[in-house]
Amino acid sequence: MQNALKDIAGPMFEAMLKGEMDNHLGYESNDKNEKETDNRRNGYGKKTLKTSDGEVDVKVPRGDRDGSFDPQLIPKRKKDVSAIENKAISM
Repeated sequence: MQNALKDIAGPMFEAMLKGEMDNHLGYESNDKNEKETDNRRNGYGKKTLKTSDGEVDVKVPRGDRDGSFDPQLIPKRKKDVSAIENKAISM
């Protein structure tokens, strides 16, 4: 059971971070329509998160071109998500 939760934790956090970026920019990834902003995604980086079940590697949005993206779910330079993982899993 613990391994199953660990296997879904990574993709779950990645999807939540991607959603934060979509909300920040006002459009979804790969949206080909005209945008209201010149700000764009700036790729992804790797981050190892510490959960109550062990470490999980995730791809995190590196940010946006103008540097205004500040993730709320997993703030920059924070790696321990054990306090929020139960809330996220219950959603």
